[in-house]
Amino acid sequence: MAEKQKSKQKSLLIVVAGLWIGILLGVAVIVGLALTGKISLGGSAEQEFAPLAKLENGSLANDFELERLDGGNLRLSDLRGQVVMVNFWATWCVPCIEEMPMFESYSERYPQFTLLGIAQQESAEQVTPYVERMGITYPVLLDLNAKVTESYKVFMLPTTIFIDGEGMIRYRHYGMMSQDQLLHYLRTLGAIE
Repeated sequence: MAEKQKSKQKSLLIVVAGLWIGILLGVAVIVGLALTGKISLGGSAEQEFAPLAKLENGSLANDFELERLDGGNLRLSDLRGQVVMVNFWATWCVPCIEEMPMFESYSERYPQFTLLGIAQQESAEQVTPYVERMGITYPVLLDLNAKVTESYKVFMLPTTIFIDGEGMIRYRHYGMMSQDQLLHYLRTLGAIE
């Protein structure tokens, strides 16, 4: 009798463990889809387009100077007075590459804001083929030693930071961005109507 009881308990534990594993996998899939912009987690319009994470909003953006892919250097503080969108990316990051054509289109259509692409720990030789193939014309900067990436606490790619004209961080978006989200950020910051 005790043997049957132990067998039933063991079977029940296996079922419960399987259910928990299934729940955790389901949550992981939903989080992954939300981070890549494939699904919205619902809510009001303001919540729907809000950044996936808000860290340090309202703090002064760390100044930096990086080498431009097309030559010369660019200093963030030289762009004060403009809305600046800083997109951290890498050539191995599929969502990064997928959102770049949308960013290119908006940077051409709305010169009221400045878009900077920061390639994380990759050389000009690695980055140039991607930029040329995709027809990217906005400034691409090289963060070879990841100092800027670290100073902005970027822990996943893509990460996009929106800086207002006073140099303050207003939005920090983790994961792939949808067109609606991009429009929301730019409109909220007054970069487009």
